Amino acid sequence: MIADSDRGARYTPAVPILAVIARRWCVAVLGLALVGCAAKPLAQPSWPAPSDPMKLSRDAGFEPTDREFLTTHTHAHLDVFVDGERVQVPAGIGIDVAAPKGIAATKTPDGTGMDYQVSVCDAPCLSELHTHTPDGIVHTESSKIDVEPHTLGQFFIEWGLRLDDSCVGDYCKPDTTVDVYLDGKKHDGNPAEIKLTPHLEVAIVIGKPPAFIPDSWSFALGQ
Repeated sequence: MIADSDRGARYTPAVPILAVIARRWCVAVLGLALVGCAAKPLAQPSWPAPSDPMKLSRDAGFEPTDREFLTTHTHAHLDVFVDGERVQVPAGIGIDVAAPKGIAATKTPDGTGMDYQVSVCDAPCLSELHTHTPDGIVHTESSKIDVEPHTLGQFFIEWGLRLDDSCVGDYCKPDTTVDVYLDGKKHDGNPAEIKLTPHLEVAIVIGKPPAFIPDSWSFALGQ
């Protein structure tokens, strides 16, 4: 007989203990998966000036010279960040620093880098697009009048690094976020096509951004 107190009671089947364990295990695995999906810190790159600067200068479309010409003389500035850490733009991009004559190499004032200045070399030793110091200033020095600004893509060819609308060096979308800013404003488009106009500030941000996106550079008087 069914007791009156049990009449109309809704039957609830027992949940097998193994199902409960399985459900809790799945939740735990999901939690671990979410932790595993969190962005891992990016490895900081080693991007020195390349050892074949004159070949790369020609690859970028320039004809190297044996001295500096300043008929056109302009400067832009490049910052590169990887996970908020500044990556040094090295001195000597576009300069044959190993030339036996015509290159004066001195320490920077802080003693951490080199400053390469060019007088007259025995052979072509200088691209008209180059860096003298490791501060990110990109120099255009040409014998021609009113030279059309060169591109960031040409500079990266001289640096020996990939640059296009997907990748900077070995860092590529969608695995890594890559953003480019011009004078502090986000740029959409292929960064290789950016023209290095006078006093332009270019900031390439790979992965986590820095606390501050630079929007200008304090060029020295006359630069």
